[in-house]
Amino acid sequence: MKLFNIQENRIKCGKCGTEFDLNKNEACPLCSFGKVILNGGIREKTILNKHTNKSEMLTPPPNMPLGAGEPYVEDENEVWGSWLMVNDFFSMKFLTRVLGWKMKNEQKDNIPLLSLLGDAVELIEQYKLTQFKGFPNKITNKEDLQKDNAVSRLVYHFLYTGEGMGFFEVTSDKNAEEPWDEKWKDISVSLTKEGLEFAQLRNLIFDDGEKEQILTTEEREWLVKHLKKIDKENYKEYSILKEVYEFLKAGNNGNKDLWNWFENNKKFRDYILKRSEKARKDEKVFKKQIYNYARSFASAKISLLREMGIVRNKRNDYTIIGEL
Repeated sequence: MKLFNIQENRIKCGKCGTEFDLNKNEACPLCSFGKVILNGGIREKTILNKHTNKSEMLTPPPNMPLGAGEPYVEDENEVWGSWLMVNDFFSMKFLTRVLGWKMKNEQKDNIPLLSLLGDAVELIEQYKLTQFKGFPNKITNKEDLQKDNAVSRLVYHFLYTGEGMGFFEVTSDKNAEEPWDEKWKDISVSLTKEGLEFAQLRNLIFDDGEKEQILTTEEREWLVKHLKKIDKENYKEYSILKEVYEFLKAGNNGNKDLWNWFENNKKFRDYILKRSEKARKDEKVFKKQIYNYARSFASAKISLLREMGIVRNKRNDYTIIGEL
């Protein structure tokens, strides 16, 4: 039994929840959601044409019968949550949408990683997504994407983290136990039920043409619920964000105060000592590592809280404006 039925193209509106057939409607027939796309970060009203410039891939993908995702938890995720370079949810959201549409259009249960990245790079450049945090700002090696530093960051910082959070399932075409040890040409990616749910929620940039990277209320509420769920399975993103939130709420700032909090936190110090033999042997090395880690993690977690609309989205302003 195949996963897809070619004659069906049902999609659930990410704004009002109405289900409709995308083959018969270019946008939601009730609220017109889907008629606004990003063009260089400027609001431009235009009817999406699913046969032109892959623009549909920026819109919520249609419903598909997908399996539930499982968090992929490594030692560091039990301590820090996501890695210190992960400062954005929008790039993960973008990848869930592109992947969802490719699975639908190609009638496949999984998509070769290089095929996904080829379309992603085309969309990033066409719609000037390079201006946004989390997206590659300069792609210089389209002939060999695995050797392109900017695309590698997109994959290893955001796609990889999305897999860890249960949005994607990554497999080896050679049935290797660890897919990420393989070359990209031998890796495939599929979307999970959770990844599709996140992809279908309205987004201010992709759906409304706004420029500010702030999640909608629907996205934030769904994401918090999801992070709480995987927190119970030891992917501690919610826990660390909650600790940072409470620290700021108590009147501390998000730079020197938060740096010191990270530097003096026993679990973070213990983790560095555990993972680094040089840090265990040399106090100067340890101090340098905890110094650098503290600043990087503080910056990343503040960035995520700003995107979630919990900390004011203004440089050097750490005012709490939402609940976590």
